[in-house]
Amino acid sequence: MSDSSHILNDEAFKDISPQKLKIMVDMLNDMTGKPMEQKVRVLFSYGVKMKQKGLQFTKQESSLIIDSMKSNLSPTDRNKLDMVVTMMEMM
Repeated sequence: MSDSSHILNDEAFKDISPQKLKIMVDMLNDMTGKPMEQKVRVLFSYGVKMKQKGLQFTKQESSLIIDSMKSNLSPTDRNKLDMVVTMMEMM
């Protein structure tokens, strides 16, 4: 599992549905070891898949996932990620 797996222990994910949990774990695993640009593509792709299935993360779940992604990013890459997140929220 990815280095981001520690977020699964957060209280926000205590009652997460098994379907959302699987998607999140798959997404985190798909992001492991990839450069920022590829992580953004993975995030966007999973966002589209979730919308197609009628699923969405809560604001708290989303914030924890994004914060985990930002933890080792440069300020420039953080800004890029914020832009992508804003675009995804508009979808």
